[in-house]
Amino acid sequence: MPKKAPELKFQQHIADFLVREHKYGVLEQTDITDTEHFIAEDHLWAFLKATQNDTLKKLADDYGTDARDEVFKALRKELAHTPLWMLLRHGLKVRGLEFRLFYPKPRSDESASTSKYGDNRITFRPHFYFSKTNQEIDFVFFLNGLPIVALELKHEKNQTVHDAVEQFVTRDHTHKIFQHPFLYLAADTSDIMAATDPRREQNFRWHNTGLTNTPQTASEYPVEFLYREVLAKEQLLEALSFFLVRVPRREAEDDKPERPAFTLFPRYHQSRTVHKVADDISAQFIAKSDIGHKYLISHSAGSGKTLTICWLADRLHSLYKPGTNEKLVNQVFILTDRKSLDTNIKDEIENFTHLKNVVGLARKSADLPRFLNERKPIIITTQQKFAWVLKEIEKNPELKKLRQQFTVRL
Repeated sequence: MPKKAPELKFQQHIADFLVREHKYGVLEQTDITDTEHFIAEDHLWAFLKATQNDTLKKLADDYGTDARDEVFKALRKELAHTPLWMLLRHGLKVRGLEFRLFYPKPRSDESASTSKYGDNRITFRPHFYFSKTNQEIDFVFFLNGLPIVALELKHEKNQTVHDAVEQFVTRDHTHKIFQHPFLYLAADTSDIMAATDPRREQNFRWHNTGLTNTPQTASEYPVEFLYREVLAKEQLLEALSFFLVRVPRREAEDDKPERPAFTLFPRYHQSRTVHKVADDISAQFIAKSDIGHKYLISHSAGSGKTLTICWLADRLHSLYKPGTNEKLVNQVFILTDRKSLDTNIKDEIENFTHLKNVVGLARKSADLPRFLNERKPIIITTQQKFAWVLKEIEKNPELKKLRQQFTVRL
């Protein structure tokens, strides 16, 4: 279907914003030299040379001019069974050598990635073609030459966000561009929906700021936050390094059917909660050297409050004192109001596999004092034990020195 003037104007407005405000580069279709996996190979190679040239030289010592081919051969092999975002997060092994495909924002000043975060380069291709018949996606975003986000736009004068979702759902998903990005965004001028898997309509969830989106700037569209915040470099790299969670495949068991592996991405209100609380705690510590604030976070039924708690606990656990490599929060307690531990919290926190060794789930009466003494960074227990925990902290001089944060699930 030919694009109409309002939609083209909306697209161009966003493209101009991305270049002007975020300083993103614009890719030519010819830059995407791997037309199966849609990789801008020269961009990835330039990133590796700029950030890991010593490792490339080691590879070249053994493989000479074939070193570049070895890198892309290994990448394509891994992409056959590993989501691209997980390779971005964990790195790529090539002939016994390890390469980083991007560098996350350092969480402390002593992180190895501090000096290389600025070398990450985000580019985008407007009017991205992915088939021999020139089928098109409005925008595809690339990190160091690798596709990470796909965006379909509609203008409400002609179509809505639901038409953008339908466009994703009805495409030929054998094309790798519907497998490699970690985020698929469907938007019109007023609403946004998001999915990590674009094959089904039910995978798309609302990704709005509230019941009604409003522009932050008078001359902008109501979905300004999409191109100002959601698609900002810091937000995209934070999603890769922190927010994305891979839920493993589940075998059929009792009354639970088999479930394939899938990727979790927070809804807008969930990531906003994590940012607001973590930023306020950090600001409170800078100003007063304590973290003693109380917060009331309202979630409607079915809006993912358990996952919000999990992401928030993870973020608090990873906060550092400004300018140091010392943790800001020593222990995080998740308190549920159930007599027996809330099944939702248990199941969801277990999906955060990187927290496996730092979470203590107090199922038995002896677990809680043991976790306290072991200084377990994240402890899950019942709200009924809250008074006991406070009493233990108060009477133990070593525990009293720690900075603790409590999250209560109501």
